[in-house]
Amino acid sequence: MLDIRESEILKTTISKIFPAIIIFSFFLFSYGPISPGGGFQAGVIFGTLIIIFEMCYEKKIMADTFYSAVEYSGVLIVLLTMLIGLKATGFLFGGFYYIHTGSRIFANFFLWILNLAIFLEVSSSIILIFRNFIEWREDE
Repeated sequence: MLDIRESEILKTTISKIFPAIIIFSFFLFSYGPISPGGGFQAGVIFGTLIIIFEMCYEKKIMADTFYSAVEYSGVLIVLLTMLIGLKATGFLFGGFYYIHTGSRIFANFFLWILNLAIFLEVSSSIILIFRNFIEWREDE
């Protein structure tokens, strides 16, 4: 039986397409405020790519505490934007429609922030969930 860690084809493929998938993930993130699901889709792609990379090379890129901190920062960003919206408009999510710019891409600043929070939350959650399923061998 072939182990995933012994597959040179998979390691070479991941190392070659890693930058392209990262760019595609950020492309999906950048179009999140003007299309549905950008932060969530980008977070799933980014988190899954990190997990595949870690499985192939059998080492963690960052510690679990880092991803936990990123996950909590996503929640904190959502709470802060809700409070800003409440203070500015009197509604929790009213702040997402409060600041507008002339550009279509930057049509609503708070939607960009919400998209960022969703991206951080989903990508770090995917990584932490899959890390609980993977058995890591300790280096001796």
